[in-house]
Amino acid sequence: MALMLAGRVLEVKNGKAIVDVDGQSKEAKLDFIKDVKPGDYVKIYYGIVLERVTSEEAEETLARCSYHRSNKMELRFTVSNWRF
Repeated sequence: MALMLAGRVLEVKNGKAIVDVDGQSKEAKLDFIKDVKPGDYVKIYYGIVLERVTSEEAEETLARCSYHRSNKMELRFTVSNWRF
């Protein structure tokens, strides 16, 4: 499963953007969109900037990725009558 991320561009150089995604810096290629500048909000998919969006659209994209905002993951397995 791939994850669509969104955030604010911090820096642009050498065909790549450094994007703040909910407090984490992510590097993304600018292969499909060239006129991105610091301060723009963008959507990232597989490490490639796909489009420029509004700040509201960026927040909505991140809100859909609930596990992205949480470091806690809970797994439960049931094998026979044993619970882990």
